[in-house]
Amino acid sequence: MDWDAAQKREAEFLSREGDAAAVYRFDEEVMTDRSVPLEWARLVGKSPMVSGYNLIAAGPIMRGAKASDILDEYRANGFVEYGDIVAFKQGGVLECWYIAPMFYHLLPGLLENHLKSAELSTEQNANQIDGIINNTAPKFNELATEDEALFLVGGTTYLHVQTSDSDRDYTHDDCYATYDYTLYDRETMRQLDGGRMEIVSDIRDDPHQVHLLAARNILECRTDLGGAPLEPVSIDLLETLQDAAMREMEARVAAIKASKPSLRGSLKQCQQEVADRAQGSGSPGRHGPEKGR
Repeated sequence: MDWDAAQKREAEFLSREGDAAAVYRFDEEVMTDRSVPLEWARLVGKSPMVSGYNLIAAGPIMRGAKASDILDEYRANGFVEYGDIVAFKQGGVLECWYIAPMFYHLLPGLLENHLKSAELSTEQNANQIDGIINNTAPKFNELATEDEALFLVGGTTYLHVQTSDSDRDYTHDDCYATYDYTLYDRETMRQLDGGRMEIVSDIRDDPHQVHLLAARNILECRTDLGGAPLEPVSIDLLETLQDAAMREMEARVAAIKASKPSLRGSLKQCQQEVADRAQGSGSPGRHGPEKGR
């Protein structure tokens, strides 16, 4: 393996602004004294290359495509094989998947420190290490606002928390905050659940601290995600999540409507059935035979 060339390809993949994928394959020619166990590389956020893998291909992918669909396509085309690792960089989020014989196995943590290093080499604002190379100072409300915030929970679910409309005229004497919350599936962006919860807090604290406290309380009391890692993400993603959830809901409503006959159609069918029964009953009409006296 040409180590320098592979490192260059990896740096280009990690610093790419749009969505991209990279395929790593184990290189048996790598000296055993240079490689380390893959599990160790994952735990410390290293590249698969330190475990004897070579980056054999990298390039852009369609924005918004599901990782599982891409992996299915790669496998069907023979582009990946058992033992390969595929890294996806989508919307500023990095994921690595191991190709097993019958399924794909997520490898959380792998490449994370390399991604940060790639950003630091080009970023001008180290406080915005988010997987997106932008070189511009972040606006205050890009991550959260005074009234709402968005979190990634356990790498699988988005949690949007927002102070209730009726709770925004609070005073410094208040010791609680009421939050509306919504959960979205990260992969499908489908809305999973939602509700309202009141939390005990000192509203004189920084709003972001209160948002975080609200998120943790909601996860502990209302979901089975309590204790899962909680990562603040840009509130700019919320519009995309809400649009996707709305489209999914509209599609479900359309499917339900399509499966049900219209009221007019049901009425016509009912009238026809009544007419068919009357015609087939054989009941005597006005001029039918009379009963004998």
